[in-house]
Amino acid sequence: MKQFTLKELVKRKLDETYIIIYAIKNEVNIKKAEIIEKTDVYTFVGVDIKGNRQFINMYQDRPLNKHFWLDCFENLKSRGLKNILFLSVDDNKNIKRTAKIAFPDIVFVDSLTDIAPKFYKYTSERSSKNVVGKIKALYIQKTIAEYKNTLKTFKETYNNVIHQKLIEKYLNNIESIYKYSYNIRLLIFKHSANMAFYDRIRISFNQNNQYILEIDEIYDKLKEKNINKYFGFTSFQKKEWTLILNDIIQIYPQLELI
Repeated sequence: MKQFTLKELVKRKLDETYIIIYAIKNEVNIKKAEIIEKTDVYTFVGVDIKGNRQFINMYQDRPLNKHFWLDCFENLKSRGLKNILFLSVDDNKNIKRTAKIAFPDIVFVDSLTDIAPKFYKYTSERSSKNVVGKIKALYIQKTIAEYKNTLKTFKETYNNVIHQKLIEKYLNNIESIYKYSYNIRLLIFKHSANMAFYDRIRISFNQNNQYILEIDEIYDKLKEKNINKYFGFTSFQKKEWTLILNDIIQIYPQLELI
């Protein structure tokens, strides 16, 4: 079966509502004229109302262009998107500012693909999965008391000065996410498969001797690695998704989610 190119995918009609969109950031080398410079590429992955992961788009950040991200979000609306309930993103102020203009009710949540690599860089862990799992556990405890105990253990495990600064900078606001039910927090932070997606791009494209000319090259390489097995599927069991959707409907009764 023929696979879509990136140019074909970005013209595809979108669903009206995505429960969450993950903005997965990777730093890659891009060549412009005779200069090779680092640039941030964001892959937008959405979870639809059935719990399936969908490819939304891939963007090269334009930090000096304040209108770039607004144009991106307006383009998503032109493709039929009406609602983004949660956006998992790093602290990119242009993305957050313009997303709020395009989708006033959007809620921003922490991005594990942004936070976990910062900790992994300064740990002796042999696998990034270990770090991701321990950070994810902070967000999905049943109660605040269990969260505080988990955070205490985390701080005891990662206890040098660098870790303390990382915790203070990136993990000091987790308690606020506990206003949402366990099921919703599980939805937001379960998709650690996004870390595998992040790693695929990191390993393939951010080496010093590798560069791209266009971001299409990233998607083309991912197709060679059977990226189609990542999109179009859910990592939630039927009963699990029913509980998640039940809690989402109580928060957003005006949306047609069933």
